[in-house]
Amino acid sequence: MIYESRIYKAVPGKLPAINARFANHTIGFFEEFDIGIVGFWNDEIGASNQLTYILKFDSMADREKKWNAFQAHKPWQEVRAETEKGGPLVAQVLNSFMELTPYSPEPSMKTTLQEKRIYEAMPGKLPDLHNRFSNHTMALFEKHGIENVAYWTEVIGTSNRLVYMLGYPDLAARENGWAGFQSDPAWQKARAASEENGALVRVSKHSILRLADYSPR
Repeated sequence: MIYESRIYKAVPGKLPAINARFANHTIGFFEEFDIGIVGFWNDEIGASNQLTYILKFDSMADREKKWNAFQAHKPWQEVRAETEKGGPLVAQVLNSFMELTPYSPEPSMKTTLQEKRIYEAMPGKLPDLHNRFSNHTMALFEKHGIENVAYWTEVIGTSNRLVYMLGYPDLAARENGWAGFQSDPAWQKARAASEENGALVRVSKHSILRLADYSPR
């Protein structure tokens, strides 16, 4: 299974129109072409002007076949033309292709607030990072009320990244969960043991996201 993460950076003021087009049209076309949907999110924190969504396909060949058919679909072309009479809605598209790690659950969400985190591993340390998550971190997240949604690695290029998504009931639960996790002696012990020969993560990035009202759950 291949997952595609797509981020649409909207033309200023056009994010509501992008969300409306997905809600009223695009999701239906995706379903028509059997394009799997994990979810659609808007940023929860900060003055954001972007939409994040994740799709899934059987393979890269399956992705190319279905995506090309969707883009060539006349009803979609008509909707796009109609919604862009006043100009384009999307200024930039960022996408990446991923596959689930062996220890990842199948992506599903019991919560409506998610956190997407990207870890750039130190050179040669990605396997150690995977081991720490699979053997320690995931169970500790659950212990502290943090939902493990999914864990991915990128499949195109020489990536050294771990991409994962967590879930929370609300922002307060996020803060409480992370405070409990980071102060847990079991986590501190696991981290110290895994970093005896140096840190595993070079750079980390995260964004707090809320499922769009129209997103499948």
